[in-house]
Amino acid sequence: MQIYPLGDAMDWNKALELELIAPKTDCRLIIVGESKDGQPFCCEENFKIEQIGDSSFIVFLELSGLYPFDKLEHVSFIEFSFKDHGLLYFTYVDLIALELKKTCCLLTLSIPDEIHTRQRRRFNRSKLSIRTPVTLQIVGIRGQSIRKGVAFAGQLLDISGGGLSFITTNRLFYRLFLEFSFILPHFPHPITVYGEIVRVTNIGHDAYRVAAEFRHTPETILNEIEKYCSKVGGLDH
Repeated sequence: MQIYPLGDAMDWNKALELELIAPKTDCRLIIVGESKDGQPFCCEENFKIEQIGDSSFIVFLELSGLYPFDKLEHVSFIEFSFKDHGLLYFTYVDLIALELKKTCCLLTLSIPDEIHTRQRRRFNRSKLSIRTPVTLQIVGIRGQSIRKGVAFAGQLLDISGGGLSFITTNRLFYRLFLEFSFILPHFPHPITVYGEIVRVTNIGHDAYRVAAEFRHTPETILNEIEKYCSKVGGLDH
């Protein structure tokens, strides 16, 4: 597992001492794994903290209908996050137990060592009008590479030295960290890059347009993409 620097970090016990985390605190979970039909499983929901122990804590979600956990085969990783005075705190946790009741869902999660904060950065992008198949894998969240999930397909729409956008039938979320593998037309070799999702737009039934900004990709590859875009001809965003 490879972890990239995230900026400021706070010990979990310090967060408890400052009462940033306490029972009934609102939090958010992003759960990534694989569904029973072999497709990527992505779920993002608001939870409340039920109780906090020495080695685990429990969060709950009130259910108002069907919920996708019955489709979950296994979990690759879970991001736990919350906000305090407008500042976002986030970390990774492990799933210890999942209990579905008639009116709520309870998740028992591991206690993390640290909680991180990081200011989001945005980049201006130029677009290249080009379409080509792309193979994707979810590898983490917020630029952290945790482990690779199941591969799925998409259609590349545009690309620049700063990022790309694509269409997929798989539902994805803002902040997910992906690996992209593709071959650009008239380009001499395959390309593998990494990017963080910055925008998801539902464009029809089970179809999503997703924009991602490159993260942790070698400058040599980014320079090759920029040269390719300049040669083919870019369009303003």
